[in-house]
Amino acid sequence: MLLSPDEIKALEKFRLSTTRTDSLLSIRVDRLFHERTLLSYLEAVQQKIRAANKTVAASIFMKRYSFIAVMSLYAMSVWNKRLSLSFDRIWIETDDEEKAWLPTFRFEKLEYEVTDGNRNAWRQETIRLLFAEHIFPVIEQLQKMTKISPLTLWENTAIYIFWLYETLLKDEALEDINARLRDDFQFVVQQADGTLFGSYPKNPLGRFWKETNGIRQRTTCCLHYQTAARSHCRTCPVRRP
Repeated sequence: MLLSPDEIKALEKFRLSTTRTDSLLSIRVDRLFHERTLLSYLEAVQQKIRAANKTVAASIFMKRYSFIAVMSLYAMSVWNKRLSLSFDRIWIETDDEEKAWLPTFRFEKLEYEVTDGNRNAWRQETIRLLFAEHIFPVIEQLQKMTKISPLTLWENTAIYIFWLYETLLKDEALEDINARLRDDFQFVVQQADGTLFGSYPKNPLGRFWKETNGIRQRTTCCLHYQTAARSHCRTCPVRRP
C-alpha cells in the first residue's frame, strides 16, 4: 500500500521529499555500502560543510540521516504504519543552492504495511527492521570507514528520536493517542531489547536518555564545532563557557 498525499505532506516536515535533484551529494543509499563510493561521498560532505576531516563529515551525515528513523517512528506511532526501508529505494537529495547541508529523502515508492492485530509483536518487528536492519548497518559502515565512535552516531540518532516523541506528546491534536505515543516512546528508548538495534546486549539509545525540564546535555560531542560553523552545540558536553 502507498501513503496518501496528505500523509506524504505530513512527513515533509521531517525532510521527506518527492523532488529529484542533480547534485554530487544526491545518491541512492545502497551505493554508500561500496567503500570507495562512501569515501568519495564523505569527501564531498566534508567540502560542503567545511569539516576538518571525514570523521566529522560522518558524524554530521548521521545527524542528517537520522530523519529516516524520525519519519519511520512517526508513521509507526501516529498512523500504525510501517514504512518500507529498502536501501535501494531511498535517495538522499541535496539542493546545492542551499548554503547549509540539510538533505532530504526521496523514496522511489512510499509503501507501508499495517499491523495484523498483534501490535506489540508488530511494533517489535518494526523497530528491528528500522534499527537492526537499516540504521545499524549505516552506523557500522561509517565506523568502519572513519573509525568514529558508534556512541557518537547512536546519540546523533537518539537526540532526534527524543525530540520527535517529546514534540508529539505536546501536540493537542494527538491527545487521543497520547497513551500509545508514551508507550512507544518508552519501548523504543528503554524497553526494547538490544538485539532489535543490531549486535548489542543492551538498547543503545537508553544510555542517552535523561529526564529533564530544560536542556538535555549530550554525552558525546557530535563534532559540529569542527565544521564551518566553528561553534559548539548548546548541549555539547565539551562546550566552552
